[in-house]
Amino acid sequence: MHRDWEVEVKRLEYIKGIIEGELTERLRNGDAFRRRQRKINREMWEDVGALSGFDTMDSTPTFMQNIDFLKQNYAYTSENQRKIKRLERQLDSPYFGRIHFREDEGDAESLYIGIYGLRLASTGEILIYDWRAPVSSMFYDYELGRASYESPSGRIEGELTLKRQYRIEKGKLLLMFDSNIAVRDNILQDILAESAGNRMKTIVTTIQREQNRAIRYEGKRVVAVQGPAGSGKTSIALHRAAYLLYRYRNNLKADNICLLTPNGAFSDYISAVLPELGEENLQSVTLAGLARKILGGLYRKYESYAEMTEWLLTGKGTVGLGSRWESMCFKSSKRFVAVLERFVQDFESKIMQFEDIRIGNVVFASKEELEELFHVSYRYMPLAKRLSRMEIVVTTRIREYERRRRQEVMKEFIDGEEYLDNTEIKALSRIRVTRELEKVMQNTKNMLSVNISRLYRMLFEYSAVWDSCGEVLSDDIRKVTISALDQGVLFYEDQAPILYMMALLGMIEPDRRIRHVIIDEAQDYSAVAYKLFSLLYFHCNITLLGDINQNINTATGIGSLKSAGELIDPESFEYIELDKSYRSTLEIMEFASRIVPSGIKPFGRHGKAPEIVTAGTVKELCSLMTEYIRGVKGENYRSIAVVSRTLEGCRQIFEYLGADLPAHLIKDGDEEIPRGIAVMPSYLTKGLEFDAVIAAVLSKDEYTMAEDHLFYTVCTRALHRLGIFALEGAGVLDRFKKE
Repeated sequence: MHRDWEVEVKRLEYIKGIIEGELTERLRNGDAFRRRQRKINREMWEDVGALSGFDTMDSTPTFMQNIDFLKQNYAYTSENQRKIKRLERQLDSPYFGRIHFREDEGDAESLYIGIYGLRLASTGEILIYDWRAPVSSMFYDYELGRASYESPSGRIEGELTLKRQYRIEKGKLLLMFDSNIAVRDNILQDILAESAGNRMKTIVTTIQREQNRAIRYEGKRVVAVQGPAGSGKTSIALHRAAYLLYRYRNNLKADNICLLTPNGAFSDYISAVLPELGEENLQSVTLAGLARKILGGLYRKYESYAEMTEWLLTGKGTVGLGSRWESMCFKSSKRFVAVLERFVQDFESKIMQFEDIRIGNVVFASKEELEELFHVSYRYMPLAKRLSRMEIVVTTRIREYERRRRQEVMKEFIDGEEYLDNTEIKALSRIRVTRELEKVMQNTKNMLSVNISRLYRMLFEYSAVWDSCGEVLSDDIRKVTISALDQGVLFYEDQAPILYMMALLGMIEPDRRIRHVIIDEAQDYSAVAYKLFSLLYFHCNITLLGDINQNINTATGIGSLKSAGELIDPESFEYIELDKSYRSTLEIMEFASRIVPSGIKPFGRHGKAPEIVTAGTVKELCSLMTEYIRGVKGENYRSIAVVSRTLEGCRQIFEYLGADLPAHLIKDGDEEIPRGIAVMPSYLTKGLEFDAVIAAVLSKDEYTMAEDHLFYTVCTRALHRLGIFALEGAGVLDRFKKE
């Protein structure tokens, strides 16, 4: 037993007593807030009766005041409830670390570090430091000896004389030891050996030095974190958000941070992390979701990343695949960026044409005036705003004419032979003038607004812009694009380009509420997407996280995070590279390195070697899978993923497994991943992790060399167990043959 065990147990009981006291006070406050709400509700109900009587004007101020009281009480109640939840979590495990730090020419301090901070209400003494506090960074960054941290007043230097780690669960001290490294192996081993759930966990107690640097980095506007599978990139993203919310808590809220995610299932998977850290969840969005939000009903179908990938995987060898693959590659490139930018320039200078806006001899705006407004007077505005301002000018003149014309028509009806009352005269005059002006109003709208769907389609028929950029638009790209657009389908690879065109035209207003953007799986977005982000989020700090070895679709993914960062802001860009993996066992990572050599340094946690099982038919393979899964479940692993290359393969497997095992079929990226057995396509596993993964290879030509990164991604989802179940003779097995 540690020599300080009894002392630490007493200290823990003291801290728990402080937390329990504050929790009791918060619960008492909650009761008071509920009583106050009932009182306000009662008074408002009485005010409703008063508002229906003769003294309405006198009662209205009191009623509105009660509305304000109700809103205020609701805000207090919500904040109090949030603190109650935090205190309940804190009571379970108040802290996980302790350091002794002696400042140069100062006294030594003993600092306890936890997920949440704690102060003594009577004196303000800090009993526990929040893991995000500047001084807490030393726990992650330094061994015993010289150490320092950045405080608001500057760098503080001194000596680290003790680093102690604890494992406290349900208020009980289970483990304690002194350490000379950031996080001792046995603590990390224990945590990594635990079973995975259907939600991502916090990593506060096990943050490594290189992860801590990425979480707290604030030097440049754009920071890119490249890391292998299992290096904690997504955890870094969420803990970085929590750090920023703490660091700038007076002027940064959760709704000021936006998270771009691969799909909705991924958003659900990470949804527990920030609440466990005491923060509200971030708003998250996918690229397809962003396109749908901005473009609305312009298209009947917005293809998701998952749908595009499924089409590619199932369409191999079919007619039209080559054309679309060529289209994807080009539309994701820097070359297409140049075409889009040149097309917008040509639209302004050559394509945009004006004519007189008139009705009969009445000219509301001449061609010359419109050109002067567009090219001179409003030149300082983005194109779309110029047209909008011009439309207001012209429409105002038409409305003035409309009022005069109605008076003339009304006089004609009054002077006519047929008797009409005033109501009929006004109605008939309005109808006639509206019909007279219908065409000129429509012409005005068509001339002085941008129809983005029509304009984007025009791009693929306007040969001049391609010639001026030195590009040749193949008939295949043109046909596949126009065919989809005419059917009301916006392919995934067309979503970033059309939004970028809108941004260049000034048709999209950046969301000023957003101040920081986190882009996960950053390798999957195209060069055009990053040019879009550079305009859409030009006022934001941006964090990119990704892995070039998990770029499963080279047609649409940029791959290199360095290239991505430079497209956003080459003048203020930092690149951080992680090289350690903590998710999978050493045996699984060694197996994965035979698929994609990556130079990863896996954390030394051992487990069973991956198994390769073969069979002659899919039915036999599924039978063997069933037995394997039963064995894995018998080892108390709670999350098991059966992964097929395509959704069609998943359906086959699910049909076989469903009779014997309680499995869930995950068909798209918006479904929640349940605990238990999930049968899902390969491309939906990105960013997720499972206790055990069964990679099903249902045909001999699945996971060809061109799909190494996809197969690598599937295999590296496994924490503890990996099984490859393949048809006999499957080509993917060749790379695992012993030499």
